[in-house]
Amino acid sequence: MSPDAIIVFPAGIVPLNDVKTEWRSTTYDENDAFGTLGGHDRVRAAALLARRYPTAAVVTTSHTLGRPAPTLADVYENELIGLGVARERILKEESSNTTRAGLVASLELARRKRWKRLLFVSSGFHVPRIRAFLEQEHNDIDVKCAASEPLLSAADPSFAAQFAAVQDTPAYKKRLVSEERGIQAIKSGDYRSASAEDKLEREA
Repeated sequence: MSPDAIIVFPAGIVPLNDVKTEWRSTTYDENDAFGTLGGHDRVRAAALLARRYPTAAVVTTSHTLGRPAPTLADVYENELIGLGVARERILKEESSNTTRAGLVASLELARRKRWKRLLFVSSGFHVPRIRAFLEQEHNDIDVKCAASEPLLSAADPSFAAQFAAVQDTPAYKKRLVSEERGIQAIKSGDYRSASAEDKLEREA
């Protein structure tokens, strides 16, 4: 069945110019302290899903990470519009700044909107941590998760080769280790969100 809403989990933004008047989502060439990011592929995958499910709302999430910049939700909204998603379909959740907070805020939004089915979209390396957080939430909402990479590979066969090269980079391997460490911390009850400084984007 079609989801009531598609929720896009972000992976950072970077300025398009030196004066930081315009911003874009990250590519795999940008990292934070935990490895590669690749936020733009999440945007592209969400746009594909929006076409597949034309009645679903699309929700972008997260605020500024404490810096003078537009919210991540705002930047991702603009990119979705550029990929053909109608502005009136998009809702922005601009209060969260972590995966867990974004998940909780999305569930709260779903309850207010009386949505029963959600589709979370993120990178494949991020989906297991989202699911680990989701297992700790008590809710009656049907939540599915979609990894961006298989969606993009199906739509564009050349993407698979490009992504294979990404998977071989130290930054991607570092991300996998970081994510696994985070999942184990969630399960043991020792999880602590990273600092805003560690989440800031940087070039590989």
